[in-house]
Amino acid sequence: MNKTVAAALAGVLSVTAALAGCSSGSGDKAGNPGTAATPPADTKSATKGLPDKFDPPVKLSTASFNYGVPKFVQGDDVNNNPWSRYLKDTAGIEVNTIWDGPRKELEQKLNLMMSSGDVPDFFLATPEQFAQLNKAGLLEDMTQVYNQYATDTIRQVMKDAGPEPMQAATVGGKLMGIPFTGVAKESVPVVWIREDWMKALGLSGPKTMADLLAISEAFTTKDPDGNGKNDTYGLAIDKDIGLINGFLNGFHAYKGIWIKDKDGKLAYSSIQPEMKTALAKLQDMYKAGQIDKEFGVKDATKVNESFGSNKLGIYYGSLTAGFAPLSTQTPKVRWLPFPAPSIDAAPAKLQYGLNIFSGFWVVKKGVKNPEAVLKMADIWLQLFYLNTKDDVYGKYNDSNGISHWTNAPVKIYKPFKNAEISVHLEPLLKSSAKADEATLAKLTPEERGEYAKILEYRAGTGDSWKEGSRSDSWGAGPIINNIYLKEDRFMPDQFITVPTPTMVQKKANLDKMELEMMTKIVLGGPLDAFDTFVKDWKRLGGDDMTKEVNDWYAKK
Repeated sequence: MNKTVAAALAGVLSVTAALAGCSSGSGDKAGNPGTAATPPADTKSATKGLPDKFDPPVKLSTASFNYGVPKFVQGDDVNNNPWSRYLKDTAGIEVNTIWDGPRKELEQKLNLMMSSGDVPDFFLATPEQFAQLNKAGLLEDMTQVYNQYATDTIRQVMKDAGPEPMQAATVGGKLMGIPFTGVAKESVPVVWIREDWMKALGLSGPKTMADLLAISEAFTTKDPDGNGKNDTYGLAIDKDIGLINGFLNGFHAYKGIWIKDKDGKLAYSSIQPEMKTALAKLQDMYKAGQIDKEFGVKDATKVNESFGSNKLGIYYGSLTAGFAPLSTQTPKVRWLPFPAPSIDAAPAKLQYGLNIFSGFWVVKKGVKNPEAVLKMADIWLQLFYLNTKDDVYGKYNDSNGISHWTNAPVKIYKPFKNAEISVHLEPLLKSSAKADEATLAKLTPEERGEYAKILEYRAGTGDSWKEGSRSDSWGAGPIINNIYLKEDRFMPDQFITVPTPTMVQKKANLDKMELEMMTKIVLGGPLDAFDTFVKDWKRLGGDDMTKEVNDWYAKK
């Protein structure tokens, strides 16, 4: 077996070679998953075959990464812990973890395993490894396994993640892996603004980009902190220009993704004319002192320190930004979230990448009972997300500084878990009476804790505003649920496979050129630098990348 696997991989372990012929995704251009991964109409009957407990037990090997946090109580280890015991005793699944370590080291370890042919029965493969293994014919086809055994809960997670993760896992009409779904979609930015500065200057929240720009100007010129010094700025921006995607999106400009053009083909977002318009406005703001003069040498960590020193008042961040970095840097200062505004009547659509966390759960071809991976995924969802009992939470999730949840062999993240908390708490928070025990018992332990913290803050007996910043009526959760989701204010990256050959060779240099161009323009350089960049980008590999991207897209 090992010699066969090693021989099959010999020609594809070079990333470039593997990428040249890879085409992942079989969905149509309307964004629907391919029929191979489409759930059957009768979901209940289709999932009857997944047993409560495998008998005889299913024995599977794996390799995993840890999260760099304490995960074992004394006497436990990677193969003897609450999760391993639960899976064995309750589900009849015995998992032998042959290696456990940091994520980057796992990737390297798996590459070595692939070279030798000694791969585990199931594991989390990076997109590149997924392409290599699939090209070598070493992955179990999960199409019928998914269609027959995926539970309603798993299917809902995949639906909420958007069509792209399942498309990315589908090659030639076959589902070759299970996406480790992420939270990229719910994490698109809202705009956070210091409430105390707004009150000091008599300002209201922004409804348009013009409103936001006026707030930025006021924060810069009208001494919002009242110290008599000209030492405050409006917009937070870092040297990698990664904190202002939401601002760029407000100009219908998108940084570093592939979007559909008017002809239905894919085009690189950063070279579109909307980007030049957005950069021109950032240049104006820099000249007017609304952007930190030293932003070009400050990474995101240094920008966070500027919050702590009370220098910045506007921040584009996710719905959990109230937890970090805002409340950690300014614990006594409340920041209010607002929907990202637009420069015109068309709502801002917020960009995000492929909504996966690290990669895809893959099963080695020929493994008996591959449906056990779906069983473990469903158990994860039940214990980690849907459980309402405190004792279960402490045993399998978190207790006394031990992150038990990290020991679950298979994980998929609920794409709108954080935003959903506000949905569940909304009727309770609207009521004038405190929720009774029966109602609270229907919440998860995390939701009960958040509800209690919000009530304390409202009553003035608690000083933690971060829970409310996510889940109270004024928080970011309702923005995601009631505005972004209902109005479909999302702009997903349309290129959802591994890098093309030209990307492997040239993208790093092109990305460097792009950042240099953006930085120079913001600092006051000629706007014509954008046009020069576009020409150079196309000439130095961009046109080749665009052709390869559209060749892949046409095969979808």
